Amino acid sequence: MVLQDKKALLGNSELLGGLDDDMLDKLSSLTVTRKLQKNETLFVKGDPGDSFFGVQDGKIKIVTTSPNGKEVTLNIIESGQFFGEIAMLDGMDRTADAIAMEKTDLLVIQRRDFIPFLEKHPKLCIQVMQLLCRRVRLTSEMVEDAAFLPLDGRLAKRLLNLADLYGEEQENGSVLIGLNLPQQELARMMGTSRESVNKQLQVWRNEGWIELARGKVTICDPDALQNVLDAAEFD
Repeated sequence: MVLQDKKALLGNSELLGGLDDDMLDKLSSLTVTRKLQKNETLFVKGDPGDSFFGVQDGKIKIVTTSPNGKEVTLNIIESGQFFGEIAMLDGMDRTADAIAMEKTDLLVIQRRDFIPFLEKHPKLCIQVMQLLCRRVRLTSEMVEDAAFLPLDGRLAKRLLNLADLYGEEQENGSVLIGLNLPQQELARMMGTSRESVNKQLQVWRNEGWIELARGKVTICDPDALQNVLDAAEFD
């Protein structure tokens, strides 16, 4: 993939989109770049929240680990997206780990530079508040899903969401999820075991609803997965 232009990346982001060219130029001048190798850790839970990041090229996974060592993948950040804003805004410690899933190029904006800029631009303050509200809503939805949806419903919802974000339509009409998605990684997203995820995926593969390859999932019948989700939500 070709690295995204700094200004274009800033202007297309959820946090900074809609700012005028002059503001984007000023923000671009505050950025520095950083490169990560595959599986390299950017930060860990407890590190100071002194910056936030935009992915120019590559992918970052945000993970957390329970006291007994169970790892859960909270999010996958792809090219064009930003992350790390919350800890940067309040200046408190990171609440999760960030690890490169592949070679990754980042834009970095330091808190010491961004906060003074934010104080001078009320429009940007409003956008930040709206972003934080969306994050709270997403977190609430994840908690509700974990509490109320059975595994098949949660897994169907996760696959449909990933297909919506990363789907690549195939010639036969199926949708390949364009991520390297080992079942262990998918289980971490679900907060469950690889064995449980594998068992459910095999059921759906036998039904012809999905296809499985090494690290890849293709959805052949999204309506069937949607029906599983609908049944789980109204059970």
